[in-house]
Amino acid sequence: MSTQASQTLLPEVGDLVVATVTRIVDYGAYVKLDEYQGIEGLVHIQEISSTWVRNIRNHAREGQKLVLKVLRVNLQRNQVDLSLRRVTGREKTEKC
Repeated sequence: MSTQASQTLLPEVGDLVVATVTRIVDYGAYVKLDEYQGIEGLVHIQEISSTWVRNIRNHAREGQKLVLKVLRVNLQRNQVDLSLRRVTGREKTEKC
């Protein structure tokens, strides 16, 4: 096995991923990407909904599975920025 194949793979910008919410903070939700071992992502509060979010806990809860769109990938930190509001109903249905 080559060293490249054994490295952790990351999703690409624009990909749809399934993730599990691990913790909620005032500025967003941290998630574990189900299809990418050991990779954590952040859904910033501005990317939760197309409307203003007063309380993020009204939109996401720990343990919840979400279909998210990849906005940015930081290879050095193995961190991914994600969006819930940019996923269409059709995309969500196709991914699940």
